[in-house]
Amino acid sequence: MTEPYIDVHAALDPGQLEEYPNGVRVQEIEVTFTSDADAPSWRQPAPAVCRIQARRARQLAFQLLELAEHAERLEQAR
Repeated sequence: MTEPYIDVHAALDPGQLEEYPNGVRVQEIEVTFTSDADAPSWRQPAPAVCRIQARRARQLAFQLLELAEHAERLEQAR
């Protein structure tokens, strides 16, 4: 398995809060995947950036936590 992205950062900018006329407010979270900074630039893929809404970010975080716990159990069983 290749690993072009080895680091992930998440951030939000409170100044990017969107308010709609119907009263709905949306704050997106930006998730950025980057490659190994020590690799030559010609081998580095461009950073992958996605913006997700808070509700979806919470769902993703929960799924990642479940997978991490399962992976740890597998690691300890061997």
